[in-house]
Amino acid sequence: MMLIDQVDSWSNKQIHCTTQSHLASDNPLRLQDSLSVMHLIEYGAQSMAIHGGLLSGRSSPGFLAAVRGAHFHIDNLDSITGALHIKAYAELKIKNGAVYSFRITDDEESLLLDARATVIHTQP
Repeated sequence: MMLIDQVDSWSNKQIHCTTQSHLASDNPLRLQDSLSVMHLIEYGAQSMAIHGGLLSGRSSPGFLAAVRGAHFHIDNLDSITGALHIKAYAELKIKNGAVYSFRITDDEESLLLDARATVIHTQP
């Protein structure tokens, strides 16, 4: 499942992605014609995964081990009619994973979610 439409910019420490996949009627996360705000965590996680792949030059299977300090600023994604902007910042890199903070905003730069997440790679 790929939810991210494009990478706008990236460096060793951060990535900025945008997407409009939340608007698609066939979005695989959609349930009863609605998309929960909880799914923003998946958007953040996919941006983190893309960043890791860009840094290493390869795909690295892994899993989301923890999400902390998640602050949701909306109730669901149904009212968001423009793009989602995901900015993820690598705070700590370790041999088998990383800790990121991420923020997701809409086109008007209204904050939808801010959180921290830990990803663990299952292969070296």
